[in-house]
Amino acid sequence: MNYKLNIILLFILSVVSGGLSAYLFEQDNYIWATILLIITISLIIHTLNSILKIFRDVDDFSEAVRYRDFSKRYPQGKGLKNHFYRNFNTISNIFHDLIREREVQQYYLTRMLELVDTGIFAYDEETKDTLWMNDSMKNMFNIPYLKNVEWLKTRNTKLYDELINIPLGTNRLVTINAGKQNIKTLTNASRFQTEGKTYKLIAFHNISSTLEEVEAGAWKGLLNVMTHEIMNSIAPVSSLADTLKKRIEEIKKERGDRLIPDFEDFEFAMDTIHRRSEGLLRFADTYRNLSKTITPELHPENLFDLLQSIYHLMNPTLEQKGIFLEVETADRSVTASIDRNLIEQVLINFITNATHAVKEVQEPQIMLFSGISGEGNPYITVADNGCGISPDNLDKIFIPFFSTKKTGSGIGLSLSREIIKLHKANLKLQTKEEEGTAFTILFAPSVQ
Repeated sequence: MNYKLNIILLFILSVVSGGLSAYLFEQDNYIWATILLIITISLIIHTLNSILKIFRDVDDFSEAVRYRDFSKRYPQGKGLKNHFYRNFNTISNIFHDLIREREVQQYYLTRMLELVDTGIFAYDEETKDTLWMNDSMKNMFNIPYLKNVEWLKTRNTKLYDELINIPLGTNRLVTINAGKQNIKTLTNASRFQTEGKTYKLIAFHNISSTLEEVEAGAWKGLLNVMTHEIMNSIAPVSSLADTLKKRIEEIKKERGDRLIPDFEDFEFAMDTIHRRSEGLLRFADTYRNLSKTITPELHPENLFDLLQSIYHLMNPTLEQKGIFLEVETADRSVTASIDRNLIEQVLINFITNATHAVKEVQEPQIMLFSGISGEGNPYITVADNGCGISPDNLDKIFIPFFSTKKTGSGIGLSLSREIIKLHKANLKLQTKEEEGTAFTILFAPSVQ
């Protein structure tokens, strides 16, 4: 309240001084009257200057608030204007605290959005300019930072259509091509407005691995039940058929020439039942491998040496079929922590599939590569120049029992993918019809 008292005192002093000056003029006391008049004028000028200065400072402060510039500090002291200066400083400190709090919140929000594995993208619906795009979005779809959504129109039509046409407030399961592989995403969109502009916010959650795990778990459960029931049902039949067959042989020895002719038919029937039962048991035991829990024994292995070993194992057979097999590496010293026997099984399966893929090609080739990726992952690639995989079959090739080969069992790729997952590795597939296919295993970086 000091500034109010200052104003009242200045007003009272000005009135008293002016009144005394007028009174002294009437008493012909011109000297003191003049002195008091000068004092009155000085008080009025001082008050006006202080008020005008405050108005100017208020204008400056308003301009600073408008442009969010709170770098200016006002002097502390006593008096009318200093009271306003203290208020200005208080307001500036409050704004400083709010801005700092907002910056901290924005920093944490930014860090959180960068750390999550959900792709997040926001853009201006009118201009299509990008407002926000996190690293997960770029890595998920193998795209650079987008300044404008229109960049995708000719480069990734499916992703562009999703960004533009996805309905608001609903979850959608969408398959989008990203870097020659299909990614299944759970997508959701919302809209918000700020500063007179309307933005669309879209989240892409990669659920490919989750779906694969659920799918693999379901197939394992089904296979476990099927093989268990088949083996439990067939085993007694096989045992009984074997017993009856032996009993028939005993009867034949006992009766000799007196053997009833129909016994030969019985013996043949029992032998057939026993043979087919054993075949069914072996069949069920083979498929039971998919439902078994495999525990890999990991050891550091040189990847180039591994490929050389596979080359010497597979090349004689491939040469007889006229298929050229070659091994290349960017670095012969690259190692990875693997179960060699299991990875060899995977590579043999990839090469066997490649052998079928190139059988109609005039100059069939299968290439084995090893090296280390730009992200530091040791890798092995099996590539061929065969028929490739059709888009209709891309989502099916890892499903148990599905095979594009007439005599295929449909468990090779499923089992291979499970083995790769057990190694905490990633399997990347690149394929194009009539040009070829490449399977790449990306292992975890070696710990030095």
